[in-house]
Amino acid sequence: AIDDDPVYQRASDAWTLAQQQRFIDSLLNGYDVPKIYLHDLRGRHPTKVYAVVDGKQRLTAIWAFLDDGFRLAPDFRIESVPADDVPADALAPAGAMCFSELDPGWRKLLLGTYLSVVLIRAASEADIDELFTRLNDGSPLTPAERRNALGGAMATLVRDVADRPALRALLAFPDARGAYRDLAAAILALEHARRRDPDDEPDLSASGLDSFVRAHRRLGTEDREALLAGVDRRLAAVARDFRAADPRLSTAAGATNAVRGAWAAIRPR
Repeated sequence: AIDDDPVYQRASDAWTLAQQQRFIDSLLNGYDVPKIYLHDLRGRHPTKVYAVVDGKQRLTAIWAFLDDGFRLAPDFRIESVPADDVPADALAPAGAMCFSELDPGWRKLLLGTYLSVVLIRAASEADIDELFTRLNDGSPLTPAERRNALGGAMATLVRDVADRPALRALLAFPDARGAYRDLAAAILALEHARRRDPDDEPDLSASGLDSFVRAHRRLGTEDREALLAGVDRRLAAVARDFRAADPRLSTAAGATNAVRGAWAAIRPR
């Protein structure tokens, strides 16, 4: 019932194992944890009841731990046993235990832990995008994540291009925290600029791509289709010069330079 991957969210692997272990440590030891922000989708989505605006990494850590997806840190310890929340003879959790290995009393304690939740109602997509960006100001987003949170037509196009099988097949580096979306934004900026002037060299810096996505939030359908058609045509041409998982495309910087060169060599139609 919870959509943990709305379009403005960052990748679910943003937390390291140590961060996940630390969060479960906080829950078992009764520490206060930050609020979770959920967008109320009731009556607005066919299958989902809520969307996660802030707290995805915390929820993901909980779900993974309950599914024995990782173990407590080796040096984990209970700092103070709750007086009445677990039976007196319950064996306290120890380092390197997974959820299924915990004493039943401690499993019940964890499952019964309340989380503070802020429920957001009657909010527009723009309101949610703005809230997400503000909530994450203290936890730096990558340029691709920040750009994605801007919303609008160009952010949607960036996601479409990043998911293109023709592009993914060529790349030999992982799609960590929006790396493919970073490249997709550069591809779209190149295509957009060179459709107007084949010799134009757009600004592909992080701030330049931010400005590009922000400036085209209201891109029309016709322009959107023309851009995608141009990108697909050029990707097909690039694929003739690079093989699948090409070593020359093993880094994001290398892929951007290769794409820049390919776009310069192929004249737009």
